[in-house]
Amino acid sequence: MSEAGFPVGSEEVTAPLPAVPSSAEAPAPVPVPVTETAAPVEPAAPAAVTAPTAPAAGPSETVARSLLVPVPESRPAEPAVAAPVLPARPEAARPAVRAAAAPAPVEGGTPCPACSLANTPGRHFCRFCATPMAPERLSTAEGPYAGRRPGLARDRSRVLVRALIAAAVVVVVVGGVFGGPPAARAVQDHFATRVPVHPVAWVASHSAPGRDPKLAGDGYSNTWWGTGYAGDSAGQYLEARFAEPTDLLSLLITPGSAKNTTQADGQATPQTFDLVVKDAAGELHVSHHRINDGGTQRVDLRVRDALSVQLVLRTAWRADPRKQVAVAELEFFARSVS
Repeated sequence: MSEAGFPVGSEEVTAPLPAVPSSAEAPAPVPVPVTETAAPVEPAAPAAVTAPTAPAAGPSETVARSLLVPVPESRPAEPAVAAPVLPARPEAARPAVRAAAAPAPVEGGTPCPACSLANTPGRHFCRFCATPMAPERLSTAEGPYAGRRPGLARDRSRVLVRALIAAAVVVVVVGGVFGGPPAARAVQDHFATRVPVHPVAWVASHSAPGRDPKLAGDGYSNTWWGTGYAGDSAGQYLEARFAEPTDLLSLLITPGSAKNTTQADGQATPQTFDLVVKDAAGELHVSHHRINDGGTQRVDLRVRDALSVQLVLRTAWRADPRKQVAVAELEFFARSVS
């Protein structure tokens, strides 16, 4: 018996090994018990195992090989990183400079009247100097054509306006120099603020019973002053007096017996009359006026330091032997002292 417990001197029997598949590890050999012999025998080297020939590749192996991705054995070297560069302002490409070429000659063209360069027929302007090829002959019915240069229009209205403004300035200056204070006062009176002023006394040359002169200044248009005479009552007057000198600018007169003097029972109304204004110096300012038949109307006076105003009748509207001339209201307006 050997140290391992196997009999010595018997022949060593080796069992056949199974077939080893291709591309696989060979399994470890399986030990088989041997009989004991008279002398120890060294174990024989295992017999070389010959791998069987691999069978031919089938369709499945071809498909598997086509799915394989080739892996490079060595990775390519990484490029070297350049040093950082500061950003700069991009520079635009400069246009190429070309010299002006001479225009190509046109055979049989129309020469320009300015530069004598030949142009193709039908052009309105020279292709080199833009001078009109022919004088303009346009009808007002057709109007200007496309590309026509507008003519230089001389606007004389501006010159006229400037001349009128200069003349007005000269008139104002000359009027202020030669007219003196009256011209300045007239301008002031035109733009002055008007306020009503009330007379303190009323006087008339003659009055009808119950038609006193004060009724012409009571503020009611349905009460009136009557002359008491039939017809136009020429020469009769109505006078208003003020307590102190007043700068009169205008007055409002309501002729007749009411505002609506066109009714059949209305009295006659003043047509023409004179206004006699007496100032603080005792000077009389006489002006002639004409008004319409009916309705409140304005009459300008513009007298400084007036003390009294006298309305003297001359002619009348709708004068009749059965009617008298009537004045429903007289209102005076003066310059505001503020």
